[in-house]
Amino acid sequence: MNTPFSQHLGFINRGELDDELTYELAELVKMVRLTGKQGSITITLKVSKANKRDEDTLKIAPSYKTTLPQLDQAETIMFSTVNGDLLRNDPNQNELELKEVPEHDSNELKEVATHG
Repeated sequence: MNTPFSQHLGFINRGELDDELTYELAELVKMVRLTGKQGSITITLKVSKANKRDEDTLKIAPSYKTTLPQLDQAETIMFSTVNGDLLRNDPNQNELELKEVPEHDSNELKEVATHG
């Protein structure tokens, strides 16, 4: 019977790969729960002979890639120029000269004349 893969994983890079993948999996699980979207971890183990004379000694080069789901981002409307710049305000629309209205005492009552 062969050694279980999970046991080999613990030996690669003296357990560092296992530690890193444990962290990456936890981050992936958190993002899937948060976004409701799927993500993935892809593990690659490149196996090669350590030298040409010995077929029993092998090198294992691990790598992994984590793809976390992304939160939906709000869209922003911008206006472009011929030069490739982006502007927040439409350059073809006149701007209103808005002024701040001073505060007044809201306790002051005014009487309105009625005709009747």
